[in-house]
Formats: sequence, C-alpha cells, structure tokens
Amino acid sequence: MSDTNTKNKQEPTKTQENKSSGRSVFLRIFAIFGIVLIAGLYILSLIASLSDWENSFGIFVGALAATVFVPIMIHLIKIFMPKE
Repeated sequence: MSDTNTKNKQEPTKTQENKSSGRSVFLRIFAIFGIVLIAGLYILSLIASLSDWENSFGIFVGALAATVFVPIMIHLIKIFMPKE
C-alpha cells in the first residue's frame, strides 16, 4: 500500500499540469515574439544603414532600446502574471 501512495504523491494531477503548462505556453509565446521583434529591428537597422535612409540611426537606437526593454517587460509579465 505504501508504494501506491508514494506513486500518487509524485505524479502531478491533470489540473496542476494544465495550469502550469498554460502559463508557460503564454510566456513562451511572449519570448518568441520578443526574439522576432528584436531580430527584426536589427535587420531593419542593417538594411536602413546600407541603403542610406535618413532615419537609420534612429532605427538602430530603437533596436538597442528594444534589446533592453523587451526582456525586462517579459520578466515583469512573468512576475505579475497570476499563478492560478
């Protein structure tokens, strides 16, 4: 009997798995969006500088700001998101 009790305690229930996986999927989507946004801004900055656009420096500064700002925002979302 003690073997079955220890097995049940070690395995999470279905409701616990669903709640934690929903939160992690949400955070993964935000992280992927952040990576695409930052990479896109750097690619746009490179294209702008090679084609001699007037605002190429502004786009580069925006990419640098996004490199700092986006991970901080994702971390704040992770902190303040309800854990259910």
